[in-house]
Amino acid sequence: MNPRILITGSSSGIGAACARHFAAAGWEVLGTSRRGGAWIACDLATEAGIAAAAAAVAADSRPLEALVLSAGEFLAASIERTPPEEFERIWRITVWARHALTRALLPQLTPPAGAPARAVIHISSLAAHRDFPDETAYTSAMHAAIGLARAQDSELRARGIRAAVVSPGMVRTPLTERAFGAAALAGALEPEAIAASVSRLVGVIRSGGYIPEILHVPQNSM
Repeated sequence: MNPRILITGSSSGIGAACARHFAAAGWEVLGTSRRGGAWIACDLATEAGIAAAAAAVAADSRPLEALVLSAGEFLAASIERTPPEEFERIWRITVWARHALTRALLPQLTPPAGAPARAVIHISSLAAHRDFPDETAYTSAMHAAIGLARAQDSELRARGIRAAVVSPGMVRTPLTERAFGAAALAGALEPEAIAASVSRLVGVIRSGGYIPEILHVPQNSM
């Protein structure tokens, strides 16, 4: 039986690359997207969106072997030009929704005694390690995503669930192309490279090991 994985933000960028990667490896891929299409249509910034995603997974009684939390938003703006509602939305998607969805999916994520560990992988950012101007909402949320992953791992490891992080540098996605323009993305990583790091973490966890974080950046970023 093919293992199942839920990937948030599956319609584009890193989430879409992860969906393609795991599907090619024989996984049954479930995904979320505000645009719907082939994926579960839901807005993870809302209670209803969390409930819809959890219900879609629970509709099949089979376990969930991994959860990849990739959905996110970006805002490039100074502190005084950051609307409060945009700041809150970025935090809701990047922090609150990840907590709420993991909590809702614990019955599907918890393995039986003696079974391989299940993986919860957070996509964070180089911005959690290097501060950039005019990215207060995004940078602070990415710091919090790493803190959330560490807290989840500390609490859930006794239940057979490990939480880890992939923190990419600049990646060529529709989001970064809108924010920075194509010219600024020279040398940026492709989403497929980040999907490979996500897959590595899932594989390590399922085989009994643990890597808390992969910092995956272009060679000229550090």
